[in-house]
Amino acid sequence: MDFASAIRRIEAARPSHRLDIGDPDVPPPPELVEALGRVGDLHYGPPEGLPEFREAVASAFGVEPSEVVAVAGGRHGLAALMWIFRKKRLITPSPFYPGYFDIAGVFGISLEVVESGDGWVPSFSERGIYIVNYPNNPTGTVLPRGKVRELVDAAEFVISDEIYRDIIFGEFTSPLELSPNVAVVYSFSKVFSAPGLRIGAVVAPREVAREVARFNKATINVPPTHVQRAVASVIDVLPRRRREVSEIYRRRAELAAKTLRLPFVKPAGAFYIFPRANAGCFEKALQAGVSVLPGELYGRPGHVRIALVEPEDALEEAFEVLNRACG
Repeated sequence: MDFASAIRRIEAARPSHRLDIGDPDVPPPPELVEALGRVGDLHYGPPEGLPEFREAVASAFGVEPSEVVAVAGGRHGLAALMWIFRKKRLITPSPFYPGYFDIAGVFGISLEVVESGDGWVPSFSERGIYIVNYPNNPTGTVLPRGKVRELVDAAEFVISDEIYRDIIFGEFTSPLELSPNVAVVYSFSKVFSAPGLRIGAVVAPREVAREVARFNKATINVPPTHVQRAVASVIDVLPRRRREVSEIYRRRAELAAKTLRLPFVKPAGAFYIFPRANAGCFEKALQAGVSVLPGELYGRPGHVRIALVEPEDALEEAFEVLNRACG
């Protein structure tokens, strides 16, 4: 079953609990909603992004604005970087975000997989361009700092997909902290609970950033300028927002650990769990009124991915249904 088929099946079933797509249920910050209402300038901007947006993101990451390029969401940034490094050896750990293979398939890129061990932590020894995603979708795993060091030492270059870096329950080390040979893909979709805005950034060495801007010019031309302006004006709410959403999703992960009788590695970030489940759990759960996603979409049959995107009372009800259907 591919991703599109799974979603069609879910939409046809109309389950009571949608725990499949990672579409946050937490309301966006009111400051962002207000800022979007104030923006009136809808003219073109430069392909690398508006100066005020690049400066705002640079301040959040502690880099220079010349190392920041606006992109139309995280996947667009990933596509740009995979295109730039298409002639290199590309490697990603399993479980993986299936969007990487969507991009690779369109571009005709070969993407190798390295398996993860205990706690969903892989070993990094092969030389190549690594595409890594921590906090991880689908497992919620966060690499210890020593493993991040192992990664940057092994890699020729790292494409670090940090879409969930703002949802953390402990410590997080970005590869960018340990090596200059890193491009971070960032998005405001999850932290601001606004995936429809389609705005993010690539933070990368200048020569890579310039190539991302060229990719923009050849594809979308200009990332949404009104959204760039709105986000730049509220970048100061990020620290508070990180604390708020991290606490919300941490409590939901704790609830899952207490209530769900399917075994899983406790997440250290993001808003997913990836429990082991018996064959047919996807269909059985769907028939019972709860949608999850089958683990084979993420390279790991025998599991399901559950998105913690409902309030705690609704999640508790959904977990009881899953216990009966898949336990």
